[in-house]
Amino acid sequence: MLTMALIALLSSLFIWNIQSLLKQGELEALQNELWSAVEKAKQSAVFNRVPYRVRFDREEQAFMVSADGQEVPFKVDTSGLGNDVEIEVSFKLMLPRDGYRLIRGELVTHKEIETITFFPDGTCTPFSVDLKIAEYESSYQIDPWTGSQMTKPEEKDS
Repeated sequence: MLTMALIALLSSLFIWNIQSLLKQGELEALQNELWSAVEKAKQSAVFNRVPYRVRFDREEQAFMVSADGQEVPFKVDTSGLGNDVEIEVSFKLMLPRDGYRLIRGELVTHKEIETITFFPDGTCTPFSVDLKIAEYESSYQIDPWTGSQMTKPEEKDS
């Protein structure tokens, strides 16, 4: 009897962990599609000498890269999560240090924007992006001079 209870407990933990791993895999899929769209826009802007824009289409659940009237989708695979899972992507314009605003007693350093632009000189809109799928979230800040993810400064030992 004790053996059966242990087997039932372990199998329920195993199933719960598998579901958790699948959801984390979906966050990774969302991140991969973001970076694919960013790389496509960055490279195309430089090679074609035309600004490229990236936005997230909630209905299509895809990152859309566009320029000159053409749009290329980078669809996020959500087949493992079902239809009820909401994907949230939020692009935020980073205001310059002297561009902060005080709104209702709060210091505002970011402003939400619909699209980000990659320019022919290799630069881009100064932005950060927040990704959320199911209960998993991640955030990235992008260097406007290189269009790459900014690394966090190393903490010094005291």
